[in-house]
Amino acid sequence: MRKHNKIIIVGAGISGLTAATSLAVKNHNVLVLEKNETCGGLVNSFKRDGFLFDGGIRAVENAGMVKPMLEELKIDLPLLQSKVSLGIEDKIFSATNEDSLLQYETILKELYPNSIKDVERVIKVIAKFDIYMQVLFGNSSPFFKDAKRNLKYYFTTFPVWIIRFLITTVAVVRMQMPMEKFLNKIIKNDSLRDIISQHFFKKTPAFFAMSYFSLYPDYYYPKGGVKSIPEALSKRLLELGSEIKTNTEIVKLDAFNKVLVDSKNNEYTYEKLIWCADMKLLYKMIIPGDFPIKLQNKINKEKDLILASKGAESVFTLFLAIDLPPKYFSSISEAHFFYTPSRKGLKETHLSKLTNILDNWENLDRDYFYSWLKDFCDLNTYEISIPVLTDENAAPSGKSGLIASFLFDYELTKRIEKDGWYDEFENKIREFMIEALNNSVYSKLKENIIFSFTASPLSIANKVGCSEGAIVGWSFEQKVPISAGMLNMKKAVLTSIPDLYRAGQWTVSPAGLPTCIMTARMASELVDKEITG
Repeated sequence: MRKHNKIIIVGAGISGLTAATSLAVKNHNVLVLEKNETCGGLVNSFKRDGFLFDGGIRAVENAGMVKPMLEELKIDLPLLQSKVSLGIEDKIFSATNEDSLLQYETILKELYPNSIKDVERVIKVIAKFDIYMQVLFGNSSPFFKDAKRNLKYYFTTFPVWIIRFLITTVAVVRMQMPMEKFLNKIIKNDSLRDIISQHFFKKTPAFFAMSYFSLYPDYYYPKGGVKSIPEALSKRLLELGSEIKTNTEIVKLDAFNKVLVDSKNNEYTYEKLIWCADMKLLYKMIIPGDFPIKLQNKINKEKDLILASKGAESVFTLFLAIDLPPKYFSSISEAHFFYTPSRKGLKETHLSKLTNILDNWENLDRDYFYSWLKDFCDLNTYEISIPVLTDENAAPSGKSGLIASFLFDYELTKRIEKDGWYDEFENKIREFMIEALNNSVYSKLKENIIFSFTASPLSIANKVGCSEGAIVGWSFEQKVPISAGMLNMKKAVLTSIPDLYRAGQWTVSPAGLPTCIMTARMASELVDKEITG
């Protein structure tokens, strides 16, 4: 059976749904194909025994990007402010206002009294990039502003913004170096350097790491969990007359004849295709067909680059249902909490020791491995989310759900599973994570756990279908195979394949919810322009 659609979008994550709905509001009929039973991808939530858990992202960071998107698509979705706390050992503060950076500086100086000058240098850089991020994503930014409806903006605010944007561009270009390299220049204390950087992906660009503090006051949580965003987009898309086809896994793409084939051998032809699913999957299945040799070579070169690259680190996540009231947790932190149990930092625990474990896997000493894993859990930085502190309906009365995660290596979990001791490993890491939190910030945690379960990088890879279980696209440890970044995103949505565009986490690096939305909108604008002229 062959079905023809003018526009097809593969992948019903946040980028696919945004692109589809953006086209649908412009009177295009769109077909979205999704391999899973539900939409959302890494933007998902689920309930277990009355506890609401978020399986991917925990909040909307940079709501200044999401709110205009929802408004433009005429979607009414309550976004509740999700305040953020930062903590190291027993020093915890809320990063919710202009004084937060000063509090952070004070705490770092207390923890590292011999590194006062280092602390001052890094705080100064963070303060500068707070201003730069406001230029890129603040209210004066032209993203999601329609020229026809915002003529006054384009004659008044926009010229000033352009000047500030050019200054920001120069600063960003200068800070493209890996975060580790930059911090090595201005911080001598290894532990201090770790505390500032260890919750970022390896070799994250310095401009992104140094600007992240500015996002903390702009965290929001959709009522009903983050899944409410893809649910609202899906509902709006269907209202506009377009179609979402779930449980539809694409296994073949004939790019020359513009034919997609799913796992049930159904065929779909298209005029324009936006790929919002895993990028490696696209290039593994593509058939260049009868294109001119020069174009085939170009496509194959792009294919080789993509398939030779790997995704960034993934995360290991612990889900806990706890017989403690929300006030127990609210007395400690806000709903979103970045917490490090020890000021020591990971140091070589994460780098050389992990590399040594992987390089000598055939001779692995299990006791040595678990000793490393315990240190890894004790010294790491946790991203903790407590949904009930934002949405009172996220847990049964008098109880709380908690989600805690840290960065984790996909290859490591893959090898453990292959060798047949994944269940043993899972029990150990769950035990170590619970102990690390119980012995530091939540002294009543362990004795009040109702149930617990985990999700590894393998879980993410299998459920969502993203290479290496990556949650932000390409690894920064190599040259990103797509030559586009924060300052030239429009180039990112283009491919060598005629009438095929891409959007989402694999198009721009670093990638997150805002960039997924931005690339989706850019791809949809190109498609709309080419179809309507």
